[in-house]
Amino acid sequence: MGARPVVVFALVVGCLLGAVVAAPGAAAEPIDLENGLSESDTDDRIDVETRLSIPDSTVELEITIPAGTDVTDATGFERVDDRTYAWTESTATPSLEYEYDATVSGSHRGREGLTFVANDEWALVRTPSVGVSWRSTDTDSELVRTNTVDGEGVASTHMAYLGAYTEHTGSAAGQTFRLVVPEAAALRGDPEAILAALEAAAERLSVGPRPDVFAVAAPTAGQSWGPAGVQRGPGGDFWVRDTEALGTVENTWIHEYVHTRQRYATTDATRWTTEGMAEYYAALLAYEAGDVRYATFRDRLERGTDPGYDGVRLADPGTWAETTADYERGAQLFAHLDRRLRADADTSLDAVVAGVNRRGAELTQRRFLDAIGSAGDAEVRSDAERYTETTAAPPIASRSEHVAAFGGPDVRYSIAGTTVSGSYRTGTLDSPALVVGETLELDVVAENVGTETGEFEAELRVDGEAVAVREGRLDPGASATLRFAREFDAAGEFDLSVGPERTTVTVEEPAGIEVVGLETMPAAPMAGEAVTLRATVASAADRPAAGEVTFVVDAEAVAIEPVRVGEGTATVETTVPFEESGEYAVSAGGQRATVTVGGDAASPGTDPTGIGSHPGFGPGVALVAVLLALAAAGRNEL
Repeated sequence: MGARPVVVFALVVGCLLGAVVAAPGAAAEPIDLENGLSESDTDDRIDVETRLSIPDSTVELEITIPAGTDVTDATGFERVDDRTYAWTESTATPSLEYEYDATVSGSHRGREGLTFVANDEWALVRTPSVGVSWRSTDTDSELVRTNTVDGEGVASTHMAYLGAYTEHTGSAAGQTFRLVVPEAAALRGDPEAILAALEAAAERLSVGPRPDVFAVAAPTAGQSWGPAGVQRGPGGDFWVRDTEALGTVENTWIHEYVHTRQRYATTDATRWTTEGMAEYYAALLAYEAGDVRYATFRDRLERGTDPGYDGVRLADPGTWAETTADYERGAQLFAHLDRRLRADADTSLDAVVAGVNRRGAELTQRRFLDAIGSAGDAEVRSDAERYTETTAAPPIASRSEHVAAFGGPDVRYSIAGTTVSGSYRTGTLDSPALVVGETLELDVVAENVGTETGEFEAELRVDGEAVAVREGRLDPGASATLRFAREFDAAGEFDLSVGPERTTVTVEEPAGIEVVGLETMPAAPMAGEAVTLRATVASAADRPAAGEVTFVVDAEAVAIEPVRVGEGTATVETTVPFEESGEYAVSAGGQRATVTVGGDAASPGTDPTGIGSHPGFGPGVALVAVLLALAAAGRNEL
């Protein structure tokens, strides 16, 4: 967009200064206030025209515009001070035009950046807070506010987007959802998936009123946003960066949605609940939806145990200034209280929040603790007091503890057997003892001993590090056998676990070998005939072995062959030609033998013609061959 966005607001800060009783049964005519927003020619600002429609019953009216505005025109208003303008009664439709600071920056969780912005192409801004006070002859006189955009864009109660956009809508649990996706945004998630996640959260959370939601995907290209998202006002208006992902324990869409459900006012002692609650529910709903594993959910909560928060007392914001303890330790505490309320009192954190979650109602520390105690018992109240007023950190539940409190499948694991495979051997093992290079195969039985059908994730951990995951779904009472395989390429002692089931695997280097036998074949070879030398090899220890066998003939190495031995023995062989008759001394690894080679079958003493040594030449064939030779010689003489 060329010029700056101009914003027109309909603002009403209702303050009834006085009234005269109207005729019985007469319908009260409201004061309409509309703020029109549009582009501005001034950097980082938008233009606003606040337009009113004032009924005859109104006797007196004043408006107060936001600080930092520059008034450019007033119709039917006269200035009282820098921000206050009084209605002159010269028209029933007075208006005030002014420029409004639209770009706002600050620090969020230690990061400097923008929270609202107006640029040459588009603007994502706050709607102006315009105060209105009046006197009327009608005791039921009221103010109706609206915000509009003069040009392309869309406005809600507390936020507006100026520029080209598309809008997606949905509804659930009595709420309506409007998702505004600017043309300038590169949305990471699918709009329908975002709406589905918000609708699921609306159905899941019973924490109080459900205002209609107006959400904007904030364009990030070329922008330096401070927070990942911002919720503004007591209603359902918020924006989230277009790069934010669904299905994580840091789901900003759900985090900001939770803020729209918080109606109470905090004190210093309970300020931590605002962000702690939003972080907790964002992570919990991701886990309950099956988007993350319990280990990931637990890891999110464990951020609250960071040593940087060791001196934090949640009820004293001064101890967590310049940190994100309200997010991290706050989420950890809400998780603990929710689990205890469910496990010990058959209620939930949702019920506690719903009980104190009234618009404008102040949530003091006393009221917070009493609400926890009333929903739970004295012990849970004591936990809430201890973990907000001291530096103690609440414990984090194991998955089985979480399931016991929240329900769901309760899957238990047991190791059913171990086998080994590799180049040494393949088969079952009485105990998991391997050599380097072998693969251990672990059969694990997963059984759902809970009362609900559900998903499970079994992690194989080696020395605490997850190396493989098997997933599935089990009905109550059902079981499944899972197979894990792990090759070990280094010696050592390793702790393997699947859930609470553990076993220790010992891995050693292969043992050396021993040659325990030596054979030669054939038993009586003739000169020129190849002889096979075969060695029988065993392990020199009680585990698989590897080594080389050197075959020696008359003190000279003729072959070196590698060999591996698993269970029992193995054989290895080589072939050696013996060209001359005689006796030969052969050996392999300390085992010795003698090869006696007989005379040459083709010598003159056995076949003067030299023909009989060839296959297929008998005496008759030989005689024919001689006669043919003599005839050929005669022909040569003619």
